[in-house]
Amino acid sequence: MNEVFRCTSLSMTGVFTMSCFISRKKDKISAVFEAVGTDADEESFIATFKRLYPNDWLRINERWQLEEDSTPPGKKHSMQHPDVYMKEMYRNHRERLIR
Repeated sequence: MNEVFRCTSLSMTGVFTMSCFISRKKDKISAVFEAVGTDADEESFIATFKRLYPNDWLRINERWQLEEDSTPPGKKHSMQHPDVYMKEMYRNHRERLIR
């Protein structure tokens, strides 16, 4: 399945949202937690996500690099680094699962 997502939406905090780059994001996150367990650490979660969904990981990185390349020197863009994005995704969804 070759999916192309184009999204330039910002969250209410002004941070670029990448959820539009991951189709069925919640389903995929649930699948990763099913594979590693809710007690897994960030590294295990991220490694498993990359292994299960390499195209999504690639898409996230490509979009981040595009933002990096198109941002003038000395300026910052609002998109999180892919590693930070993955850690936030882990933390946010893990908290919901263990409640």
